[in-house]
Amino acid sequence: MDVNLSSLRTFLTVAKFRGITRALGELHLTQPAVSRQIHGLEEYLGTQLFLRKGRFLALTEAGQILEQYSIRVFQLLTEAQEAIDDLKGLTRGHLRISATTTIGIYMIPDVLGEFKSEYPGIEISLTISNKEEVLRQVQAGMVDLGFVGPPIPLPELAMDKYLEDDMVLIVSPQHRLAARDTVSTKVLAEEVFLLRERGSGTREIIEEEWRRAGVSLMHTMELGSTEAIKKAVAANLGISIVSSRAVTLEAMIGHLCAIRVSDLNLRRRINILYLRNSPLSSAAEGFRQFLSDRPDKREGAADLPDLPASRTGKKRSRRRTLPPGRP
Repeated sequence: MDVNLSSLRTFLTVAKFRGITRALGELHLTQPAVSRQIHGLEEYLGTQLFLRKGRFLALTEAGQILEQYSIRVFQLLTEAQEAIDDLKGLTRGHLRISATTTIGIYMIPDVLGEFKSEYPGIEISLTISNKEEVLRQVQAGMVDLGFVGPPIPLPELAMDKYLEDDMVLIVSPQHRLAARDTVSTKVLAEEVFLLRERGSGTREIIEEEWRRAGVSLMHTMELGSTEAIKKAVAANLGISIVSSRAVTLEAMIGHLCAIRVSDLNLRRRINILYLRNSPLSSAAEGFRQFLSDRPDKREGAADLPDLPASRTGKKRSRRRTLPPGRP
């Protein structure tokens, strides 16, 4: 028997499920057919690929080697298909994006939906993680485009501007500062400050700006997502700084209050990253062009509705755009 894609796919599935019986549902083959393909591979290669350990099958050393090469074979086939699809324009293809948490949740989905509506044949995958992981995925070629906050000085990566994002201090409506429009960092020095995990672009900006202001964060608590931070702030467990785009709904319904910090520069640039010396797929290049053709959707601060009154009875009387950008 010669090695073919069907037998390699069967081998990988059995290795994945560590047994023939458990692999049958995914393969849609009978057990004798699967056994024949595995035995055929072993005869062709002249070695055993699996060992039985109790109720499960384990790969031999030769099986582990074949698994690695089989995965590469299917990856190359996928790349070949994508390259061929590129010849057909944007009627087919795969757009792979990785974005940091705030960008991936609050800034990218709407524009991806518009792009998908215009080019329904493009398959889109979006991975959301922290900045360090986004960089790793772009550098490894696992995704076409990465979206991060602070500029990244890496020579192997090209960088385009996506949009300007405004960040804002958030507090609970029960907080002593809830009725304020503006505060300084000195007023906040003794507060419990809620931060994202290390590796987060948002955290990097906050820490950098506090250092620039010459004020130390005395009391901090680390949480793993913007959503967790918003819930903790609403429960008056502390205060935080987040993208204004992330709190529009909460400000509208009165769960959070947003405040400008007078001595911090909280406007940040959102960037698109990609490998400098590797050509982009037609889908990725098309999406970059799609973004650049929509400056009206990408620029400007987020308008928040009237901010809620604090429980002290003091009310804010005006609608405002939060916060102003860099001078």
